[in-house]
Amino acid sequence: MLSRRRRRTASGGSTTRIAVDANTVLSGLFFRANERQRLLQSLVGNIVLVFAEDVVEEVYAVIQETFRNHTELLRALEFLEAVFGAGELLARREYRSQIDAWRHRIRDPKDAPLAAAALVARVDGLVTGDKDLLDVERVGTIPVLRTRKVLDLLSDKQ
Repeated sequence: MLSRRRRRTASGGSTTRIAVDANTVLSGLFFRANERQRLLQSLVGNIVLVFAEDVVEEVYAVIQETFRNHTELLRALEFLEAVFGAGELLARREYRSQIDAWRHRIRDPKDAPLAAAALVARVDGLVTGDKDLLDVERVGTIPVLRTRKVLDLLSDKQ
């Protein structure tokens, strides 16, 4: 279940804030699956995606290394710009002090910046397909969920 902390919108409603990992963003850009739906929902304001600076850097590095010759690269970069523009960027300096603690709590230390950023940003959920993070189940009180679960929870709210 997503936590109840919400950011108030100008209309008085509330928005679910979700931290996402790089692979989830990349899947949404280059493949038409659940991750694409989540990215699209962020553009229409159903959710706000929160991006750790480390995640943004990883997304661009993987695009350059793996997708630089992809036939849909230009379209994907335009979509990425819109998604990042609609979301929140959390600067590394804001969560840096928490990274070491998370390196010792999860199996893959590369996931520590995302866990630290999610905790500092006080998001409602952390979305990933990464087994190491899914095995943790929670980052503090924040649930770690697959994209499909978040989409199901959001559709139940409507």
